[in-house]
Amino acid sequence: MLIQIIYISILFIDTVKSMVLAGKKGLSSQNYFTVYLFLSLCLELYGHYKIYIREFNFAYLFNYYSIFLIIFFNRYYARIFPQKLKIFFLYVMIAILAYIALFVKFYSENYENTLGILVCFYFIINALVWFYIRLKNFNEIKIFNDPHFWVSCGLLFWSIFFIFRSIPMFFLQDNDPGFLQTLKTMQYCVNIIMYGMFYIALKNFENSGK
Repeated sequence: MLIQIIYISILFIDTVKSMVLAGKKGLSSQNYFTVYLFLSLCLELYGHYKIYIREFNFAYLFNYYSIFLIIFFNRYYARIFPQKLKIFFLYVMIAILAYIALFVKFYSENYENTLGILVCFYFIINALVWFYIRLKNFNEIKIFNDPHFWVSCGLLFWSIFFIFRSIPMFFLQDNDPGFLQTLKTMQYCVNIIMYGMFYIALKNFENSGK
């Protein structure tokens, strides 16, 4: 589908942009965002390749990817948040990972929808807390020039839609597969918008040098 090609292209552009920036200023200049983008691109390319050759035994990889997202963005925001919030979100992350280890079959061959919901929950809390801190404290940098604004917006936007799509997914699969397919297409559009926001964030990382 054209929408899938556009999505992969934007993710590829983001990854290349991030890697070039990392080569110029170091990985830390963008809170190691290159690691996240590169892994995301590799997983998407592999997944689409497996679909192309009619092999669908890769869903389990997204379980481990979901765990990676929680850990990665804990470290991402830990470099921004005050010390007390760093500790708080560390405990939240540990609690979520413990819940996953005890109650979620992340080692299953199928994707565990619970993991996606947990990732969204973690993203939303981090993004909203960042917005609160950013708006509460004066900063000479305009918020639209702050790369973390675009990262947080992208995560928040993606998480809200993912929850909207995921909760009724199994019901729609049995009762309205046509609408479920529409939601899947819309998910690609949401992904495109999110990675578009991430590109703006990378431009701001480049301009700010932070």
